[in-house]
Amino acid sequence: MALDYGERRTGVAVCDEMHIVVSSRPILETNEQLIQNVLQQAGNDRVDVIVVGVPVHHDDRITPIIQSITEFIGSLSASTAIPVYAVDEAFSTRDARAIMVASGMKKKKRQTKGVKDQVAAAVILQRVLDEFSVGPIR
Repeated sequence: MALDYGERRTGVAVCDEMHIVVSSRPILETNEQLIQNVLQQAGNDRVDVIVVGVPVHHDDRITPIIQSITEFIGSLSASTAIPVYAVDEAFSTRDARAIMVASGMKKKKRQTKGVKDQVAAAVILQRVLDEFSVGPIR
């Protein structure tokens, strides 16, 4: 499972057991129920690992959103036995917008609250899968 944490909404994406198909899930409101809702979704999708995107800056500065994400990761990790990892999400939102445009999604749909967050979570998960892919077994 990948999470694109935001101050108002959190995008969620999961993949199949073979790590081939990435699917977005409904966005989750970023509120006091977020961890409970993430864990419920993780249970529904039989998740083994959770990755959370962190917008890493090249100069290693810590912005308020990075601090919020780091605190969220700590709270989520303390609430579950499922391993939780921070991953670099640099440019995932930009890539999500490009994917939406390239797929022919109408501008009005792209501007719907949460759509960008869903696609960004899918981008994050696909990057992780691509990075750790071992290729075909021969």
